Amino acid sequence: MSVLFNWALNSTELEGNDSNLVVAENTVAVPLETTEKIDERDREFFHHQVDGLRIYRDWLYDKHSVVYVVEMDRQTENLGFSVELANEQVIGSESISDMTRRLKERKIEVLAGINGSFGIREDGMGRGGALFNLHIQDMELVSVPVRSDWWGFCPTTDWGEASFGTTADGNFLISAVNLNGMVSINGEEIRIYGVNQIRNYDCGVVLFTPKFGERSLTRGGLEVVLARVKLPITGDYTSEFTINKINENGNSRIPPGGLVLSLNYYVAEKFRSILSEGDVGVLEIRLLPKKWRQAINAIGGNIRLLRNGEIESELIEFQESYSSSAPEQRRGIRGDPRSALGFNDKKLFLVTVDGRHNGYSIGMGFYDLAETLRDLGATEAINFDGGSSATLWGLGKILNQPSSGYERRVFNTAYIYEN
Repeated sequence: MSVLFNWALNSTELEGNDSNLVVAENTVAVPLETTEKIDERDREFFHHQVDGLRIYRDWLYDKHSVVYVVEMDRQTENLGFSVELANEQVIGSESISDMTRRLKERKIEVLAGINGSFGIREDGMGRGGALFNLHIQDMELVSVPVRSDWWGFCPTTDWGEASFGTTADGNFLISAVNLNGMVSINGEEIRIYGVNQIRNYDCGVVLFTPKFGERSLTRGGLEVVLARVKLPITGDYTSEFTINKINENGNSRIPPGGLVLSLNYYVAEKFRSILSEGDVGVLEIRLLPKKWRQAINAIGGNIRLLRNGEIESELIEFQESYSSSAPEQRRGIRGDPRSALGFNDKKLFLVTVDGRHNGYSIGMGFYDLAETLRDLGATEAINFDGGSSATLWGLGKILNQPSSGYERRVFNTAYIYEN
């Protein structure tokens, strides 16, 4: 395959007039080393000199799609996996290019990364972006949601909401994750539904940490500012606290050395009378399954694609029924840009599929994405945010062709770095 796409867009040609857009750079600035013919695909390797790492582009003619793959040998000691939060806080978004520049200032040499979790991009409270998924970074529990059917899949099963994590001894974790959080005070227990999440009807009690941002960005309810606590929060955490302040208006300031426990109106009515400034209690946070309490870094997605080397059984049903088993996710059948993470006993795969480019790459549905990861050799895999967010950064450049023509700001990134 000798056809290469040399493209770039001027910011004045993009939709709208956003001066903050990050325009995607030329996708062939990194030289291609070799090309292989493999069944119904052509594979082009990007040239670099890092042992244990391969970056390549597959032209999948049967799927009318172009796939970008980062393949890391898990046994290579000079390579590692980590995650990075946009803007170093939950609120807001940031391009992968900017995240890699920040990491480089901290002496972390990123080799490749893809966009990760889902979230809300804008709302009436001025959040301008907030994660919906699990995020653990350097053992700190940054974000964990209540299990909810916002994906249109049954929340009681693993396939509708899955996360990927790593432990200190090199093990990989993949499953849905639940929060078991509790505040014990004055003989009562208050269940915590989410950490650094948007407080709503499904998530009526939220614990806000300094990683969320400066304020809780809530309206009304009851908010309790907790002082004298241990920080950071982890997936296996216990700490005493003292109530420093009680706020009935919402939008509390989150102190750098403290926490904010936020209760919606209905929960507040039950517990308001037992809470007073100066009261002392105990805060406990536990992740389930128990193995997740050992996670060093973790990142969430929304679909379990592969399990034990096979396409997830409920995903097969979803495909065969043309999404009638999960009608809210009908878009998951059609071709769209996608990002995903997969692994087996020997390798880790970061994958981005270009889409919405007629004559070049139409993208994939969930089933085709799972099949592609299986064909690469992955035995376990999850889906990340896609669409205009689907981005693969590698070797100092954006390697794929984002569907909007520019690099979109995202909520976090999963990346491979060189020790």
